[in-house]
Amino acid sequence: MAVEYKNAITSVTSTGSDQAVYTCPTTTTQIQYTAIIKTCTVYNTTGGGGTLEVKVTDASASATISIMKFAASAYAAATTVDVASNGPIVLESEDILKIDTSVQPAIVYISVMEISDDLRGV
Repeated sequence: MAVEYKNAITSVTSTGSDQAVYTCPTTTTQIQYTAIIKTCTVYNTTGGGGTLEVKVTDASASATISIMKFAASAYAAATTVDVASNGPIVLESEDILKIDTSVQPAIVYISVMEISDDLRGV
């Protein structure tokens, strides 16, 4: 088992759409991947409040679910919200973390632990 710590910084520049901000690597015939998002902060860079919805697309179930919503009062101008405040977000191979915001641009910072398991001989 190998563990890699990574971070990603993304700018969400469209409103009203689910913009992918992190995708767990794809499992191959020899390696299986899992990702644990330890922190995910979203900074509202605009001069006004907006709404923010965080979603996960579960690739194995072909479904997208909302995991957290922030109203304009919580996602005010020039503020940061902590998406992983209730605990880490676990993603399986090809699962996608998405952001839908009513204001843009928003800056997203993610720290993730990617775990790969060697499947040879299994």
